Amino acid sequence: MKNIVFDLGRVLLSYEPLEWLKKKNYTHDNELFAIIFQNPLWVRLDEGTITREEFTEKLNNEYPELALDIETIMEEWIELLHPIENNIKLLSQLKEKGYSLYVISNFHLDAYERFLKKQDWFTLFDGAIISAKEKLIKPDLKIYELLLERYHLNADECLFIDDSLDNIKACKEIGMDGIHLPDNSKLEEELKKHQII
Repeated sequence: MKNIVFDLGRVLLSYEPLEWLKKKNYTHDNELFAIIFQNPLWVRLDEGTITREEFTEKLNNEYPELALDIETIMEEWIELLHPIENNIKLLSQLKEKGYSLYVISNFHLDAYERFLKKQDWFTLFDGAIISAKEKLIKPDLKIYELLLERYHLNADECLFIDDSLDNIKACKEIGMDGIHLPDNSKLEEELKKHQII
């Protein structure tokens, strides 16, 4: 194994939008969570086929009584993304052991530009496939194939880590190994099991 490939959300970054809405004391927190974060159009933001502005405008037209909250949330939601420090620390360990590090993540372009590429630890990666930049989204096999092609990697030398079982099944279809990580506190334990660290 030469290459460790990470998902971001719930693996390296916390992503709990409902908790965040509750902490911000939104009166309609459950409703706003459903309207915004569970909206089918949210996937199109990940795909890069709709902009944040287009998404916000559409929701404002559908829910005019919540327009002010929707505008604020769409401006501020990246606040809920926090590096999972224990897992971020493992990146340096992996680099020291000689592994190349990559990302395949379903991530909004706006969030990537405003948040992700400004994170110091993001420079530890040798390459990244961000869904909204590529107009591809996991678990489409093409997104995994793009990683291999762009960075000249062999599938059987790559280990992919994701909180979604569907995404792990997809990576295995093209010959990568995978770790399904529904609990991000177990990343170090799983890497030890796979004799990576």
